[in-house]
Amino acid sequence: MQTIGIKALQTNPGVLSKALDSGDYLLITRHGKPIGIAAAFDDGLLDLGFRKWIAVRSFQAGDLSLGQVAQVFDKPREETMRLLAELGIAIADYDLAEDLETLELLGSH
Repeated sequence: MQTIGIKALQTNPGVLSKALDSGDYLLITRHGKPIGIAAAFDDGLLDLGFRKWIAVRSFQAGDLSLGQVAQVFDKPREETMRLLAELGIAIADYDLAEDLETLELLGSH
Protein backbone atom coordinates (compact mmCIF):
# COMPACT_ATOMS: atom_id res chain seq x y z
CA MET A 1 0.00 0.00 0.00
CA GLN A 2 1.23 3.42 -0.92
CA THR A 3 0.57 6.50 1.18
CA ILE A 4 0.15 9.96 -0.30
CA GLY A 5 -0.78 13.31 1.19
CA ILE A 6 -3.82 15.09 -0.26
CA LYS A 7 -1.70 18.07 -1.36
CA ALA A 8 0.76 15.80 -3.17
CA LEU A 9 -2.18 14.07 -4.83
CA GLN A 10 -3.59 17.43 -5.95
CA THR A 11 -0.30 18.49 -7.49
CA ASN A 12 0.43 15.09 -9.03
CA PRO A 13 -2.87 13.27 -9.79
CA GLY A 14 -1.00 10.92 -12.11
CA VAL A 15 0.17 9.06 -8.99
CA LEU A 16 -3.43 7.97 -8.42
CA SER A 17 -4.04 6.68 -11.94
CA LYS A 18 -0.65 4.92 -11.96
CA ALA A 19 -1.42 3.14 -8.67
CA LEU A 20 -4.90 2.15 -9.82
CA ASP A 21 -3.65 0.95 -13.21
CA SER A 22 -1.15 -1.30 -11.44
CA GLY A 23 -3.87 -2.68 -9.15
CA ASP A 24 -2.38 -1.05 -6.06
CA TYR A 25 -4.27 1.04 -3.54
CA LEU A 26 -3.46 4.33 -1.90
CA LEU A 27 -3.93 5.55 1.62
CA ILE A 28 -4.69 9.27 1.34
CA THR A 29 -3.69 11.46 4.27
CA ARG A 30 -4.07 15.06 5.39
CA HIS A 31 -1.46 16.31 7.85
CA GLY A 32 -0.35 12.70 8.32
CA LYS A 33 -3.81 11.42 9.29
CA PRO A 34 -5.70 8.97 7.05
CA ILE A 35 -8.71 10.48 5.30
CA GLY A 36 -9.45 7.92 2.60
CA ILE A 37 -8.44 4.98 0.49
CA ALA A 38 -8.37 4.82 -3.29
CA ALA A 39 -8.52 1.30 -4.70
CA ALA A 40 -8.66 -0.18 -8.19
CA PHE A 41 -11.99 -1.83 -8.85
CA ASP A 42 -12.00 -5.59 -9.37
CA ASP A 43 -14.37 -8.53 -8.88
CA GLY A 44 -12.85 -9.38 -5.49
CA LEU A 45 -14.12 -6.09 -4.18
CA LEU A 46 -17.69 -7.14 -4.95
CA ASP A 47 -17.25 -10.78 -3.92
CA LEU A 48 -15.59 -10.16 -0.55
CA GLY A 49 -16.71 -6.68 0.43
CA PHE A 50 -14.30 -3.80 0.92
CA ARG A 51 -13.01 -4.64 4.41
CA LYS A 52 -12.17 -8.24 3.55
CA TRP A 53 -10.86 -7.31 0.12
CA ILE A 54 -8.48 -4.73 1.57
CA ALA A 55 -7.30 -7.29 4.14
CA VAL A 56 -6.54 -9.80 1.38
CA ARG A 57 -4.73 -7.17 -0.68
CA SER A 58 -2.78 -6.09 2.41
CA PHE A 59 -1.78 -9.71 3.04
CA GLN A 60 -0.57 -10.02 -0.55
CA ALA A 61 1.48 -6.84 -0.14
CA GLY A 62 2.99 -8.11 3.12
CA ASP A 63 1.27 -5.42 5.20
CA LEU A 64 -0.88 -7.90 7.21
CA SER A 65 -0.06 -11.31 8.62
CA LEU A 66 -2.14 -14.43 8.12
CA GLY A 67 -3.37 -14.10 11.71
CA GLN A 68 -4.51 -10.53 11.11
CA VAL A 69 -6.40 -11.53 7.97
CA ALA A 70 -8.02 -14.39 9.91
CA GLN A 71 -9.21 -11.84 12.49
CA VAL A 72 -10.75 -9.66 9.77
CA PHE A 73 -12.57 -12.71 8.37
CA ASP A 74 -13.42 -13.91 11.89
CA LYS A 75 -12.22 -17.38 10.90
CA PRO A 76 -9.58 -19.78 12.20
CA ARG A 77 -6.19 -19.56 10.47
CA GLU A 78 -6.64 -22.91 8.73
CA GLU A 79 -9.96 -21.81 7.22
CA THR A 80 -8.44 -18.49 6.19
CA MET A 81 -5.57 -20.35 4.52
CA ARG A 82 -8.06 -22.42 2.52
CA LEU A 83 -9.93 -19.29 1.48
CA LEU A 84 -6.73 -17.56 0.37
CA ALA A 85 -5.74 -20.68 -1.58
CA GLU A 86 -9.14 -20.66 -3.30
CA LEU A 87 -8.48 -17.05 -4.27
CA GLY A 88 -5.15 -18.13 -5.78
CA ILE A 89 -3.06 -16.32 -3.17
CA ALA A 90 0.24 -17.93 -2.22
CA ILE A 91 0.66 -18.64 1.48
CA ALA A 92 3.86 -19.39 3.34
CA ASP A 93 3.16 -20.57 6.87
CA TYR A 94 5.67 -21.88 9.34
CA ASP A 95 6.09 -22.16 13.06
CA LEU A 96 9.08 -20.15 14.27
CA ALA A 97 9.22 -22.05 17.57
CA GLU A 98 9.39 -25.33 15.66
CA ASP A 99 12.16 -23.97 13.44
CA LEU A 100 14.16 -22.80 16.46
CA GLU A 101 13.74 -26.19 18.10
CA THR A 102 15.01 -27.89 14.94
CA LEU A 103 18.02 -25.57 14.84
CA GLU A 104 18.81 -26.39 18.47
CA LEU A 105 18.62 -30.11 17.71
CA LEU A 106 20.90 -29.72 14.71
CA GLY A 107 23.36 -27.63 16.72
CA SER A 108 23.63 -30.22 19.48
CA HIS A 109 24.89 -32.95 17.12
